[in-house]
Amino acid sequence: IYNSELENEFDNFEDWLCIFPLHRGKANEDEDGNEDEHFVGKYKGSFYVYPTEEAGTEPKVSQGVPRNRPIKVLVRVYIVKATNLSPADPNGKADPYVVVTVGQVQKDTKERYIPKQLNPVFGEVVELTVSFPMESELTVAVFDHDLVGSDDLIGETKIDLENRFYSKHRANCGVASQYDM
Repeated sequence: IYNSELENEFDNFEDWLCIFPLHRGKANEDEDGNEDEHFVGKYKGSFYVYPTEEAGTEPKVSQGVPRNRPIKVLVRVYIVKATNLSPADPNGKADPYVVVTVGQVQKDTKERYIPKQLNPVFGEVVELTVSFPMESELTVAVFDHDLVGSDDLIGETKIDLENRFYSKHRANCGVASQYDM
């Protein structure tokens, strides 16, 4: 339905929540130019500035603001297929499987790895119950199964679930407007 990642199509789902990095110390204090050393977290929210004549009225932004307590949600990850994976074995192929992680919860398809395939069709679904805002980052990783030694990471991606949940786009991402038999 879309030609690129949904994050690209919908501006990282930051139509309601924006992400601002939090750094320890002053912003211009770092002499060596490495901001990652002082990164301590991120702030998610929105800032609105109103003209003074509107300042006394009830802010429009407070409509739809979530309550200040954790919310539990069910996340379903449909693992359909992977394309053009990098070979991880000496034979120029890979034995891929998927690992899905949110917070401390991890689910994988290791027992059902696909042998000798660079374009595997997984046809799997993984369900996880997560709590926002503590567990908001979903990691999907593809590993190469090895009989000897540790499995090799082929690649991974991280998805911000909280932004998707609160986005006005969440109900219609990837849903076709018409279905035919």
